[in-house]
Amino acid sequence: MAAAALVVSAISIVSLYKTGVEQHRLQLVETVKSQARLIEAIAQFDNMDNADNDPARAREATLEKVAAAHSAFKGFGETGEFTLARRAGEQIVFLLSGRNMQSRTPAPIPFKGEWAEPMRQALSGKSGVLTGLDYRGAEVLAAYEPVSILDLGLVVKIDTSEIRRPFIRAGFIALSATMLIIFIASRLFFRISRPIEQAIDQQTETLHTLAETSTEGIIIASTTGVIEFVNPAIEKLFGYSRRELIGDSLKRLMPREHSLAHDDYMKNYMQTGIGKIIGIGRQLTAMHKDGTRFPIYLSIGDIRTRHARMFAGVIMDMSEQQKLQREILEIPVSEQRRIGQELHDGLGQQLTGLGLLATSLLNKASKPEHALATQLAKGLQEAISQVRALSRGLIPVDVDAEGLINSIENLIAEIRSQSNVTILFTINNRVRVSDNSIALHLFRIVQEALNNAIKHARADQILVSVGREGSRGCFTIRDNGTGFQHKPDKSTGLGLRIMQYRCGLIDAEFKIESSHGEGTEIKCYFPIE
Repeated sequence: MAAAALVVSAISIVSLYKTGVEQHRLQLVETVKSQARLIEAIAQFDNMDNADNDPARAREATLEKVAAAHSAFKGFGETGEFTLARRAGEQIVFLLSGRNMQSRTPAPIPFKGEWAEPMRQALSGKSGVLTGLDYRGAEVLAAYEPVSILDLGLVVKIDTSEIRRPFIRAGFIALSATMLIIFIASRLFFRISRPIEQAIDQQTETLHTLAETSTEGIIIASTTGVIEFVNPAIEKLFGYSRRELIGDSLKRLMPREHSLAHDDYMKNYMQTGIGKIIGIGRQLTAMHKDGTRFPIYLSIGDIRTRHARMFAGVIMDMSEQQKLQREILEIPVSEQRRIGQELHDGLGQQLTGLGLLATSLLNKASKPEHALATQLAKGLQEAISQVRALSRGLIPVDVDAEGLINSIENLIAEIRSQSNVTILFTINNRVRVSDNSIALHLFRIVQEALNNAIKHARADQILVSVGREGSRGCFTIRDNGTGFQHKPDKSTGLGLRIMQYRCGLIDAEFKIESSHGEGTEIKCYFPIE
């Protein structure tokens, strides 16, 4: 800013100087031409008034009149001067010189010398204006004009130092004023900006300290997915050093199936502004430096500044939480298994024994008691059937990766037999999951979705389909039930939350869409081989 102010001041002074020089130039030209014409007019009058017809005498009379006229010449400025001279051989002989009402005749100087350039041009019959050395050797701005009738040269000049002096003084004043203003402005600026800078530095230091000491991983990347910053928690979480990660791609931290879709996600978000993860947050699977996979919860924010756009992600390791979730989900399963086993082995066996006694009593009963014994034996047999069915429902089904589709077909067949609901199962593509744990969670998700549709949505038709969508498998459960009155993502229903938890445990994506009176559609995208 200071340099700009100085440059502006300098340009202004230079522009004014050039304007001043041009004004002096025009003034000198006008003066020398008018003086030359005036001298020529006097000379013509003297020639005509010369009774003796003596040119020398007429010339002398003219010079006397010119000298008398210029004896009271005040000049212009301190150095303004006019000179009249003739050429005598190789000498310039000055006839008249007027400066500040002082008349003196300069000494002759060589015609071919370096001095008196304006007079040399005038005596050569030329007219014009130039900057050069006068008879003193001083630099002047001079206008020159020949006086042809007398064979003389006339020069009107002013020292260039006098022209420059006010501009040099003005430049010095302007420079001093500019420097003073800059000094005062700088003091004010620093006084005002120092608290702001301190606040910014404090805020920056605080944010840096928070990032460095945070137990959650923080990562900042460009819009092209290039890592620009990681905190120590990221190094600990993924096993990479900061130097290894900065400048590398985010895909280095993802399993292959996620990294393949990463570029498409980024491109779609940059074009449409619709984010599948950005601004939402979800559970994903990350990859350690040693190749092992672990669950994370990723929250991504879109940071936009005046000069840049970046993405900031906060990463939480979900390993311990998912372990706890598995244990929590296993509690009701274990309790169901225990109750079902007790029903089968305890109450079921007792009822079976009572049924045998009732049958024995039926064989020995007399005719009046035969009908009562028959009713008792039949009731015990029905109770045994109900206890066995209840026991089978409570004891968890063993589901493996190979038999997932068959287990779901059996589940649908069993629900059909126990209800009046129409359930259609479509297999668009055969899909394979990598392990039994994923298969069991998918089975439970489909089971919970079917139970919700029948018990809560009061649907009478359910469509179930499974197939491949892109690089993932997808289960779709669609019903024609009552649907949700509010947005499903705000529901506090335990069943929905359990399904979401199960999806998070197996790196699956859970989506639900519902409209009141139009049914519900649940989609579960899961990793496949």
